[in-house]
Amino acid sequence: MLSACSVQTKKLDVTPDIDNSFHQQGSLTTSAKWWLNFNDAQLEQLVDIGLKNNLSLTATLAKVNSAKASLGISEANLYPDLNLTASAGSDIEKLDAIDASSVGVVSTWELDLWGRISSLVEKDKWNLVAKQAAYKAQANTVAGNVTIAWFGWLAEHDKKRMYSDQYKRTNTALKVINRRFAMGKNSITDVWQQKRLLETIVADQAVNHARIAIFEKQLALWLGIRVSKLPALTNASLPFIPQLPEMGLPLTTLQYRPDIQQSFANLQASNASLAAAATERFPRLSLRANYSSSQNNTRDLFDDWSGNLIASLAMPIFDAGSTEAKIKQNEYNLDAAFADYKQTWLAAIFSVEKSLITEQQLVIVANNIDIQMSLAKKTERVVSMQYVNGKSSYLTLLKAQETSLKLERQVVDAQRALINNRVELYRELSHGDFSEPAEEQASKNNDNLFPAISIIDDNS
Repeated sequence: MLSACSVQTKKLDVTPDIDNSFHQQGSLTTSAKWWLNFNDAQLEQLVDIGLKNNLSLTATLAKVNSAKASLGISEANLYPDLNLTASAGSDIEKLDAIDASSVGVVSTWELDLWGRISSLVEKDKWNLVAKQAAYKAQANTVAGNVTIAWFGWLAEHDKKRMYSDQYKRTNTALKVINRRFAMGKNSITDVWQQKRLLETIVADQAVNHARIAIFEKQLALWLGIRVSKLPALTNASLPFIPQLPEMGLPLTTLQYRPDIQQSFANLQASNASLAAAATERFPRLSLRANYSSSQNNTRDLFDDWSGNLIASLAMPIFDAGSTEAKIKQNEYNLDAAFADYKQTWLAAIFSVEKSLITEQQLVIVANNIDIQMSLAKKTERVVSMQYVNGKSSYLTLLKAQETSLKLERQVVDAQRALINNRVELYRELSHGDFSEPAEEQASKNNDNLFPAISIIDDNS
């Protein structure tokens, strides 16, 4: 009878219905710390600081530890407790004389006949896994945002150097046009137009200075420190884009993503909650043991001891449908968690495919802009010579200058867009586990390990 009343969690088919390959594959074996693929020592330093000091990450770790404590509370309910009791009483008019006293120990234990407590323990175990996955996701977010902010800072410094060079070139051209105007070879409008072009560069430089300061603030935000505490930032050019990573099959590659791990853990926790709710229909059996001594005089308190064992049974008879409503509620929660789990898989595949497709097109765009810039510079040189020799109008020269200046800026923007997209791809493929190698962790017996749950067999 007891076996027939026991409740088990449902067997869920967690294998998603997705394609067996990605849109595009690479050949680069990436590090778990994906930002190391850019070979940037400054970036490595900044990310390490962020992973240690970021306050959101600290808060997420505290939630993990809270979930561990909740699991400990649930597991304690599987065992009997033991409490010491003591009391003494006296007449209010004779407070110096104790006329009744007792001392003893009391133990209570609910027998987990139908698996209610075990199901609640199982739920808290999966809640802990979900919190651990959330920590990994937050760590990945911190690393990604620090990386994007750092490359944004580098890109703006590239533009700062570019604007300085553009200003010198445009100012030199203005001097030439002024000399020609003094010689009566061109109109004053040519001078004004060239000055206008020079002022646009000055305006772009002001925006550039503001963006550099904003990226420094952004770095400080994600590093969890004041701007004044930022390490010395080394100015360098944007890095080259590494080769595409070797990704493998979608099922085996993405099942360790933090969002999928978290969604899977929420699904299993909902399943365990349903099993616990189903046991509410069955009786609860509790044992209570008491061993105590009671005397009117404290001198005789420990002379005579007595004990008893009480078994109590609580059986639900009528609750106006509350229990069935709870079961239905947990069934709906399980259905919602299952749908969320499947949607998380679809969203993960889409995010990776989107980054791969975008990179293909961004490479074409970047190469095209390089070609356009090369042609524009050649055109500007030829038109400049023709203008000096009086064989071309100033408007033709102005258009050539504006095109060249615009394409120089677009080259930097295109390279930064490629880098940002690659950062997004690394984040989409990352497991979010940036701790020490497994063998070092095992040797230290660290309590703050975040093991990944194998959702799907690699041979599936």
